[in-house]
Amino acid sequence: MESWMIGAGIMLAMFGGSAVWGVVHTILEHRKEMAELEHKHAGASRLLTAENDELKETVAHMKDRLAVLETIATDPARRTAEEIENLR
Repeated sequence: MESWMIGAGIMLAMFGGSAVWGVVHTILEHRKEMAELEHKHAGASRLLTAENDELKETVAHMKDRLAVLETIATDPARRTAEEIENLR
């Protein structure tokens, strides 16, 4: 084999190896960043779940109160007066 071909092969191996390492390094960095983002997302998800549960409880309580207020507002005054009178 000619010496220039050997030199070209060595140069190709050096640059090719460098390019492959660059790709591998980029993939590993990407995986690391994705793991960090997933970790942050898991914490935020727990907080949102807790807040969501609290809001559901508040809405259920408000629905109960609204039902009572609707009963009071739509109840005829005469019936309410009779019930008050019966309590005396």
